[in-house]
Amino acid sequence: MPADPAMTSPSELKPMGLNTVTLPLGERSQRLILDHVLAVGDEAETTYLEVKSSLDLSSKTGVAKVAKFLLGAANRRPKEAGRHFHGHAVMIIGAQKNFAPGVLRSCEAHELEDRLRPYLGPQFPAFEFGRIGIDDTSEVVFVIAQPPQIGQPIFPCHKSFQGDDRRDSLEDGAIYVRGTSNTRPARAGEVLALVERARGGGKPPIALEVATLGSIRCVERIDKAMETLYECEEEEFSKLPDPTRYPFASTPIHLASSIFGSSEPTSAEERAARLDSWRKLRNTHIARGREHLLGVALPGAGIRVVSRDRFIAKPHLIVTFHDCEALEFREADDADFEKVVEPIVKRQSRYVPGLDPMPCS
Repeated sequence: MPADPAMTSPSELKPMGLNTVTLPLGERSQRLILDHVLAVGDEAETTYLEVKSSLDLSSKTGVAKVAKFLLGAANRRPKEAGRHFHGHAVMIIGAQKNFAPGVLRSCEAHELEDRLRPYLGPQFPAFEFGRIGIDDTSEVVFVIAQPPQIGQPIFPCHKSFQGDDRRDSLEDGAIYVRGTSNTRPARAGEVLALVERARGGGKPPIALEVATLGSIRCVERIDKAMETLYECEEEEFSKLPDPTRYPFASTPIHLASSIFGSSEPTSAEERAARLDSWRKLRNTHIARGREHLLGVALPGAGIRVVSRDRFIAKPHLIVTFHDCEALEFREADDADFEKVVEPIVKRQSRYVPGLDPMPCS
C-alpha cells in the first residue's frame, strides 16, 4: 500500500514531472497532482494549477479565494487552455512541498457551491470537487474548473469582497483572468480576446440537417445464392462436348478459332487448364459478381445534408455506418449476367463441334 502523502518524509520525495495529458478527474489523477505538489510545492503553480497550503472553506476569505480562481479559470482562451488537462483547471487545497496537512472537513460540496454562487452569478459554468482523505478530520480538496468554450460569454464577478490582504479582494463587475501563477484583473487585450471568444470567432455555428434518402436493406442468403450460381456454371461447362470426341470436326474448330478469335477450348488439356484458372479466381469473381448483382437488384439510397443558416464553401462530411456495406447503385439496364457469374467460356463463342451450320438459302 502506498504511503500516505501526509506522512511522507521530505527525504523520500523526489521532483517529478506532471502529466497534463490526462483528465484531472478521479482519485488516481488527483493523487498524481498531489504527488507533484508535494515534490515541488508552489513551483507547481501555473495557469491551469493553483496551490493553497491551507484555506478555511467555511470563512468568507476562503470562499472568496476559491471564487476568484474559478472566475479566472472561466475567462481563459479555449485554445491555450486546451493544452493541459483537456482544458480543465485545478485548485488544490491542503498541500505544500513535502507535506499535505489537508484542511478540516468543514462543509459539503453543495454548501460550498451555495457560498460561491453570489460571486459567480447564475450563468456560471459547472465546476467539480474532489477529495483525498488524510485522516478522520482532514482532507485535501480539489476544485476543478470546466474547459472554456468558444461562444461562452465573459464571466464577471458579481459581488465585492474586501479582505485583509488586498490581493484577496473582489470587485463587483471586475473581470479576472489566470496569470502565470495567480488570478488577477484582466488587461485590455485580454478583455478583447474574451469578447472575440464570446463572438464564437466571428462565425455562426454550423447547424446541419442530415437525413437518409431511400432505405437500407437487409439481404439474406446472398452468399449461398452466389455459390449456387457458380456451381451451375461449372456444371454447365462440364456438359459441353469434348472436342477430342469429334476428330472430324477438329480442323473446322481450329479454322473457326483462328478466323473469329473464339476462346472455346479445343482440347481436353485446354479445357482442364481453363477450368483450373477459373477456379483459382473463383472468390474474386464471386465478390465482384455479388457487388454487381446487389447494385442492380437493390433500390438506391443516399444522404442529404442541408445547411439552412450558413453557406459552406467546401463541405467535408464523414458518415460512418456500422455493420453495413455500401455498394454502387446501378440502373436495371446495366444488368449483365456475365458480370454476376464470370463464365468459364464466353457465351457467344459456344457451339457444338461437328454440327454443320445452317446452309444459306
